[in-house]
Amino acid sequence: MGRNRLTPQEIELKKVISSNLNKLLEKTTKKKIDVHRLLNIPQSTVSDYFSGKTLPSEENISKLADFFGVNTYDIDPRMRATDSNYNELQMTLLTKYEKLNLDRKKKVVDYAEVQLKEQMRQQNKVHSINDTKNVYYVDVLGAVSAGTGEWLTREQHEEVSVNNEPPEYDFAVRVNGDSMTPLFSNGQIIYVNRVFETSEVRSNQFVIAELNGNAYVKKIVFSDNRRSCRLISLNKNYDDIVITVDDDFEVVGVVII
Repeated sequence: MGRNRLTPQEIELKKVISSNLNKLLEKTTKKKIDVHRLLNIPQSTVSDYFSGKTLPSEENISKLADFFGVNTYDIDPRMRATDSNYNELQMTLLTKYEKLNLDRKKKVVDYAEVQLKEQMRQQNKVHSINDTKNVYYVDVLGAVSAGTGEWLTREQHEEVSVNNEPPEYDFAVRVNGDSMTPLFSNGQIIYVNRVFETSEVRSNQFVIAELNGNAYVKKIVFSDNRRSCRLISLNKNYDDIVITVDDDFEVVGVVII
């Protein structure tokens, strides 16, 4: 709007867009600096969008929608009237979906889940900051214990640089401890593919598991037809952790080897 005075509606719209952007960012492992780097929008401009100081242009709304994998009107409600392509695609998909039997509908949902995971991997893919020096940024989601347990929250982000291009991954964590040596050393950054159900995990895989509020990197071994399991350290100085029915236990990811 330049130096023109904003209308009350536009002032309210800035608040709405700011709120939508911050909610979308909270659902990812990204930070505002990633929006700046990946979309080539000035850092000060990104900050103004998220704080509600300025209204994004239509072009930047489109870029932000692609970044978060949402519709443009999920960010800026003004775009709903002009987002006919999304509406048309949505109606086509729903019309065809309703004609399918139950088994085929489940296949559509499964396929959509695969596509969503792939999209999340692509969005979380690191990027080179200097092609000649081959340096990459990695957003590390805190630390996981290779010993006796450590808290892992989404508030512990740490941006680090690495020299080797990482694989495609959903999130990265830093190892704390020596219980998984020689495979994983203390301080090592490891890359993880997120899982949404423990049934996705196979016995003898290396996993990131949350147990009673603490996060571990361990080898998981199932027994008794998957009715019980243990978390195993590679360093024999550490005892296995046996999971009981009273434990609050969840596998959140599989380590990429």
